[in-house]
Amino acid sequence: MKEQTKRRFKLAGVILLLIVSAVLMIKLMPWFYSLRLPEVREEFKNYVASLGWKGVLLVLGIQVLQVVIAVLPGEPVELLAGMTFGIWGGLAICIVGLLIGTIMIFYLVRLLGKGFVEGIFSKKEVGRFSFLQNTKKLEVLTFLLFFIPGTPKDVLTYVAPLTKIRPINFFLIAILARIPSVITSTYAGQTFIDGEWWKTVGMFVLMGLIGIAGILINNSILDKNNGKERPKK
Repeated sequence: MKEQTKRRFKLAGVILLLIVSAVLMIKLMPWFYSLRLPEVREEFKNYVASLGWKGVLLVLGIQVLQVVIAVLPGEPVELLAGMTFGIWGGLAICIVGLLIGTIMIFYLVRLLGKGFVEGIFSKKEVGRFSFLQNTKKLEVLTFLLFFIPGTPKDVLTYVAPLTKIRPINFFLIAILARIPSVITSTYAGQTFIDGEWWKTVGMFVLMGLIGIAGILINNSILDKNNGKERPKK
């Protein structure tokens, strides 16, 4: 009876979270994508500045929300943080937001299990990381996957808690491995708002090239560890 009640609570939790996530996604998705427009970013920057310390909490809250609701894009938030608070201030806010969101996801997944994750992502997406369940290099591979650009980090953040990885190790890995990519975004944000266009464009070009290389490396790692590496000619 207790086990049945526990299952019902888990199911209710999954349904409730999915409903809340869907509502927030529908409401916020247009605004998140509108942040790509310079005039929207400038308007938001001025608004945040007018709030004082509450502006820090606002951007922090948006970052946490972006981490937890996986479909929301992260780059616009990081760019905004850089525009509003500079490279290092924006980095600090983004990292704290990443940490809070990652902790929330970790314990939510540990509580609700694999069915919850597969309710958010497809079985194919989740299955690509199934090798993490049996590898002896769990922490090393998790760090590499978070570090390499092109990895679907939203999926990885939800899948990794299904493994035997220790909470503190996962939190450190998820944060430290993502610092370089966050810095590039906050740097681009600050140079953009400062009118240093050539630096912004240069950073985006560099990020694009690194991203393409990262996707290739990421696919190679996933294919190799899933036993699908193509035979050498």
